[in-house]
Amino acid sequence: MSILKPLSAAVLAATLAACAAPQASKPEPLNNEDWYQVRSETQVILFDDLQVFKDYIASGQAPSMRTLEEKDPVGGQEVILALRAEDQGKALDKIAAYRFFKVAQVPAHPFYGEVRQDGNIYVFKRYGDMQDMIKLGEPIFRYTDIGGGPQGKTVTYGLGKEEGRPDATIAQFKKNHSL
Repeated sequence: MSILKPLSAAVLAATLAACAAPQASKPEPLNNEDWYQVRSETQVILFDDLQVFKDYIASGQAPSMRTLEEKDPVGGQEVILALRAEDQGKALDKIAAYRFFKVAQVPAHPFYGEVRQDGNIYVFKRYGDMQDMIKLGEPIFRYTDIGGGPQGKTVTYGLGKEEGRPDATIAQFKKNHSL
């Protein structure tokens, strides 16, 4: 019994000290749920914000455009980050679109990705499938929705092997683009 009192006092002191210690600030959110790209022969524009992406698709403008000092490893195009105004001064390692580009960000589950390239719309629910399509030019497995996109455009959904119609991903695409 004599050992319990000093041990209890030590545990109580450690608990009180932990409560009095300054609390660490909340970590910044990862912003790893979605990623968007517009790819052309000369540029790859990366987005981590749906509204900035939609505004860019509609107008060709974004609140902030930041050209990187590096080329896209797949096609050698100039890489540009399209950012919200409040993100323009952030360090690159704090920008989700850049972390995804560098394959340095773990995607959330569920994930949503979209690539616009050569007049085509590609949509993904897995980051790895999106990366594979960028390297190969087409999704390995796909579901094509002819006329299912904005202005009746065809939308191609990347799939896993033996995966059926991606109803949840189609619904997310339609919600994102108010279709």
